[in-house]
Amino acid sequence: MTRSAVQGFTLMEMVIVLVMLAMMTAIAGPYLSNGVRAFNDSAAAVHTLSKLRVASERLVRELREVRRNPATPANYDITIGGLPLVFTKTDGETVTIDSAGPLLTLAYDSVGGGAAYALSDELNNISFFYLQSDGSTATGAGNVAFVEFELELTHAGNDYRQRSRVALRNQP
Repeated sequence: MTRSAVQGFTLMEMVIVLVMLAMMTAIAGPYLSNGVRAFNDSAAAVHTLSKLRVASERLVRELREVRRNPATPANYDITIGGLPLVFTKTDGETVTIDSAGPLLTLAYDSVGGGAAYALSDELNNISFFYLQSDGSTATGAGNVAFVEFELELTHAGNDYRQRSRVALRNQP
């Protein structure tokens, strides 16, 4: 019997190797897809949290500028109650904060004819609280020292909340 000089794999060896690779792929595949899904979910949560941070910081920056009413200097130029929240800043600009569905909007009277610009498109809820300097609930625009708001965004069934308290400037 003579041996041939050609070396290689038999058909049976190739089939066994392919079956083993298919089994390893079937076992490892779900673990890899779960890892990718977890990464995508985390990235979406981080994106929603960044929207929450940006919207909260913008609201804080705007609310800090509420001015005293020139007609009645004991009061601030702010509407106390639900939405829309309307106030006048120290530079005379009237600002409106409102929500419509999942949108949280901010509008300036002098910019774009009062057109509203979206701060967030994942709004679930926003609540405003008006406090006196001792921390109790304010009864009118004259004794407001702090405006506190709670902003809640929702993405993929998860709620993300942030509460901020703003000390109004120009305290008497």
